[in-house]
Amino acid sequence: MDRTLFLVAVGVLAPFLASFLGVLIYRVPRKEGVVMGRSHCPACGHALGFPELVPVIGWLAFGGRCRHCRAAIPARYLLLELLVAALMLIAAWRDGPGWLFARDALFIALVTVLSFIDLDTMELPHRFTLTGVVAGLAFAAAGVGPHWTRALLGTGVGYLLPLAFSTAYKLLRGQAGMGGGDFVLLGMIGAHTGVSGAILAFLVGVFTGSIVGLALLSRARKGQNLGRLAIPFGPFLAIGGLVSLFWGPDIVGGYLRLAGLA
Repeated sequence: MDRTLFLVAVGVLAPFLASFLGVLIYRVPRKEGVVMGRSHCPACGHALGFPELVPVIGWLAFGGRCRHCRAAIPARYLLLELLVAALMLIAAWRDGPGWLFARDALFIALVTVLSFIDLDTMELPHRFTLTGVVAGLAFAAAGVGPHWTRALLGTGVGYLLPLAFSTAYKLLRGQAGMGGGDFVLLGMIGAHTGVSGAILAFLVGVFTGSIVGLALLSRARKGQNLGRLAIPFGPFLAIGGLVSLFWGPDIVGGYLRLAGLA
């Protein structure tokens, strides 16, 4: 397929994929059916139709409101569609048509769904993280992505690294710093990016999470029990995973050259 045509196709189809991901994000935590049942307004239950279901345009056409009851529809749905489209286009530009793009597209879809669910529920469903682990290892075994040994080691390191961090944090602070879902998520990232990718994703996640955490703490009211302020770590690991997926080899290679190790 011509590269330009491929980019156009991805740009058109990615928002529709994002719309389906939004269905997963909303329904899976509520244990609602994913395939059956039409999309509806969460306020009045009105079943959405054309053009409401057209990604981006549907939200903009009605000013971010339900056409039936005029209740506000969160801007996160528009953000989700634009974000997924942008990430898919980056992957399409980098990979071109082929199995590598298929792997990266699946990875993008999984970390997006997991991030939004974690923001909503503080949970990372294993149905998605374990699917990502299996898919990453399967692609690696088929010669797509890192060598299968690196993918397998990346899975192990990705799982054990946050586990060790969380254990040390619990010994020092008396509470777990991360949940079990975070361990599997970083293991999933390692399955797609290898050992160095898992480590880089963890460092980026800790760095970005610390910045956001400090910003929230600075805005917290006096007298609030700041030790119990809960911040989901999954979205920050997802950011780290995307950095590793797209730019990991360049970043790690640049660091090794700077340190005189390569």
